[in-house]
Amino acid sequence: MIPDAVAAVIAATIRDHPGSTPEAIARAAVAALDREGWHIAAPDTIAAFLRAA
Repeated sequence: MIPDAVAAVIAATIRDHPGSTPEAIARAAVAALDREGWHIAAPDTIAAFLRAA
């Protein structure tokens, strides 16, 4: 379950970037969460896939 605070940041990011690609919104949401002090870490299998891409 996504904590309400995270959901609020993601929703605000979507509202602030209408018409943006999902990838751009995702990057903006991660940056906003980082500014709020959240740390995003992917499980090893996902991280390995992302490094290979």
